[in-house]
Amino acid sequence: MKFTEMQNKVESNSAEIAELKKAMTLSTDAPDSMQIEYTDELKSKVFEQAPFLRFLESKNRIMDSSSSRVGFYIENNGASASFIAEGDDIPAASATKYTEVVKSMTTLVNPIFVSMMAQQGNEYIDLLQRETDKGFINLQNKTDSALLQGKGTSNDFKGFTSEVTTNTADMAGAAITESAIDDMLTKIIDGNGGNVDCIVTSNAVAKQLKTITAPYRRYNDKVDIGLGHRVTTYESLNGSEIPILIDSNLEKVDGKDSMLFVDSSTIEVKYLMRPTVLTDLPTNKLGYSQCVASFVTAANIAEFMNGIITGISLPTA
Repeated sequence: MKFTEMQNKVESNSAEIAELKKAMTLSTDAPDSMQIEYTDELKSKVFEQAPFLRFLESKNRIMDSSSSRVGFYIENNGASASFIAEGDDIPAASATKYTEVVKSMTTLVNPIFVSMMAQQGNEYIDLLQRETDKGFINLQNKTDSALLQGKGTSNDFKGFTSEVTTNTADMAGAAITESAIDDMLTKIIDGNGGNVDCIVTSNAVAKQLKTITAPYRRYNDKVDIGLGHRVTTYESLNGSEIPILIDSNLEKVDGKDSMLFVDSSTIEVKYLMRPTVLTDLPTNKLGYSQCVASFVTAANIAEFMNGIITGISLPTA
C-alpha cells in the first residue's frame, strides 16, 4: 500500500471516529424523543382547531425534509396557449420563470411540566399523556394560524395572506356578495389558471353566505374532503362544489373579516421534525419536564393562482 493511500485511510477512519464520538455525546446528553402517534381522536381534534392544515394534509401538501434550510421554486405567471393559422410563425414564448427561494425551518414548542406527586398520586388520569395530547393540538393550531397569516417575523413563516398579492378585492366594510365571490373565482380561474379547491373564512362570513345563497339552493350540500370530514360547499359558476372551511384561526384585519380562495396545489408545507415529544428535559424540581416540538416551514409557490377578499363586515340593519 502506498503511503498516500495509508494516509487517506487513516484520515478517513479518524473522521468516522470523530462522527461516532459526536453521535455518542449527543445521544448521551440529549433528551429522549418520540414522534407522537397520530390517532383518530387527535385527527378529529386537529380538524376542529386547525382545519386548513388538516385540509392541506388531505391534499398531500405536507412533506418531510432532511434539511433545516428548504428550497422552494416560486413560479410566475408564464406563457399561455393561442390559436394560429397553418402558415403562421410560432409566437414568441414568454417563458415561465422559476425563482429559487430558500427558507429556514421555524421551531414550534409547547412546554410541559407535571409534578411527580400529581402524576404518581393520580389513579384516574394520565396527566403526562393528557398534556402531551394538548401540546400536539396546540402545535397544530399554531401551525394552522401561521399558514393563514404568518408574517415571516417573530420566528414564524409567511402565510397565505402575506404571500397572495395578485388577486385581491376589498369589500370596504360591506357584507360579502355572491357577485364578489364569482368575480374573484373568474379572475383566478380564467385570468390566472388557478383551480380553487377550498374557501377559508370565518363563521360570521359563512353565516352571510348561507343567507345570500339560500334562494339558489347553494351552500347546502356537504362534501367529503377526505380524512372522514364533511363540510358545506359553494357552487361555482362551472357547477363545481368548493369546500368551505370555517377556521377560527383566521384573524380579523382592522375589525373586518376575510375570505381566502385557495388552490392547494400551490402550497407546500415541509417538516424537518413532525410534532415530537421530547422527554427527560433538565429540571431541578420533583416532576416530569418535557415538551412537544416541531420544525416546520411553508411557501406558496404560485400565489397568482389564489385570491383574497378582505374588508368584509356584517350587514347593517
